[in-house]
Amino acid sequence: MNDRPFEPREMQARLDAVRRWMADNERDALYVTHPPNVRYLSGFRGEPAALFVDHDRAILITHDRSSRWARAQTSTFEVICDPDPVVHAGKLMEGPALRIGVDHHIPHTTLLSLRGAWNRHTLEPSDGIESLRRIKSEAEIAILRDSQAINERIFRRVLEHIRPGMTERAAQGVMLAEMAADEAVDGPSFTPIVASAGNAWEIHHQPDSTVLRQGDMVILDLGVMHAGYASDMTRTICLGPATDAMREIHSLVGRAQQAAFDAIRHGISAYAADAAARSVIEAAGHGSAFTHGLGHGIGLETHDAGLRMSPSARDTELRNGMAVTVEPGVYLEDRFGVRTEDVVIVREDGIDNLTTFTHELIELPT
Repeated sequence: MNDRPFEPREMQARLDAVRRWMADNERDALYVTHPPNVRYLSGFRGEPAALFVDHDRAILITHDRSSRWARAQTSTFEVICDPDPVVHAGKLMEGPALRIGVDHHIPHTTLLSLRGAWNRHTLEPSDGIESLRRIKSEAEIAILRDSQAINERIFRRVLEHIRPGMTERAAQGVMLAEMAADEAVDGPSFTPIVASAGNAWEIHHQPDSTVLRQGDMVILDLGVMHAGYASDMTRTICLGPATDAMREIHSLVGRAQQAAFDAIRHGISAYAADAAARSVIEAAGHGSAFTHGLGHGIGLETHDAGLRMSPSARDTELRNGMAVTVEPGVYLEDRFGVRTEDVVIVREDGIDNLTTFTHELIELPT
């Protein structure tokens, strides 16, 4: 893989944008340790890593054993080797008291530790990098498209092995084995989900010893990391011929997803996108069976921070270049569930769907 998958001018543009965010939000400097944020801003994929950014300096602090890779992977940061990045960053802050931004989801104990080490300065959890990460560049979208294509390739291979008599956990093992065998895959983007029959009532069901049976509807939800970027796709299959009720719910979920596709565009609220799909399911009398939001942001993390499409997301606006999942579902307690999920890019006049896999109900021969 290319040590620097993004052009230096794109990496410099990211650094410039972060500094503008700092100026607008009255931060004198940022101290960054969350790996996806480190990777986004510097390009460095290794560890340990901490970034110190102020309006004049951009410094990557790592261990000397990682320095060769750090220098190969970053074009915008000075690489400093120090086994104690907190102490080194403290030296960079000498002078007047500063207002320092730190990763906004930093553990509380770590925040207390930093405040103790840098007690002259004010530390503020900050989401500036996450806010910039929501809008993907065309180079990022190209990687996301590749990640999704790889995920679909793996999904097709998985379908060749799914059969009645195997357990959910064994089916999950097939998914993980196919990922491990693919040289383009960094690893799973999340723990794959296999939920058969009534187990689909648990939205993020963790596969167990439940045996897949003839006639079961089975939700398969999987994703991979490729070049640092996540994919995510869900399809619901039937082991053998589906019943009329199964076909009806699968068709309903498909219509709800299409309604969301038709609604999503630059400027629409995340709430309105969710409502477009939810209204279709509610009109069919299954509103209470759609028990989660329509989707989430995706990129360097499977769930990129700060972007959810749900009934509570009234203040979030979808913007050109955002990558989101669209995954309506209907879950009938003790019977079966259906979820269909694609990854799409928000565009000015609609969507660019990165997912090409069929939306038709898959009835596996048994």
